[in-house]
Amino acid sequence: MRFSLFIQDSPESGAAVASALGFATVALAGGHVLRQVFFHGDGVRCAREGAEADHDLRALVALARQHDVPMLACATWLERLGVVASDGVRAGSLGQWCDALDDVDRVVSFRA
Repeated sequence: MRFSLFIQDSPESGAAVASALGFATVALAGGHVLRQVFFHGDGVRCAREGAEADHDLRALVALARQHDVPMLACATWLERLGVVASDGVRAGSLGQWCDALDDVDRVVSFRA
């Protein structure tokens, strides 16, 4: 099965990145494919520059690199919140998110 992950939860609200990491680890170990990880809304603050100190984000970036999974943060929300994306996460558009949806079986959203 092919999945895309959609992270909308702010760092203060919950453990979206930890949950996404757990899901991604299990899915990839089970032979599934991750098409994309997309940070949107307050979720882009989970992928901000300086968040590299967050163990879960570092682990998710490493896992994504190992499996060639693009990690994108919504450019509009990055600008709106004045956030710079972390190393390993690049600015992207909702158009890129929508394009990825044509190539997945399921979307898993992480939000409190």
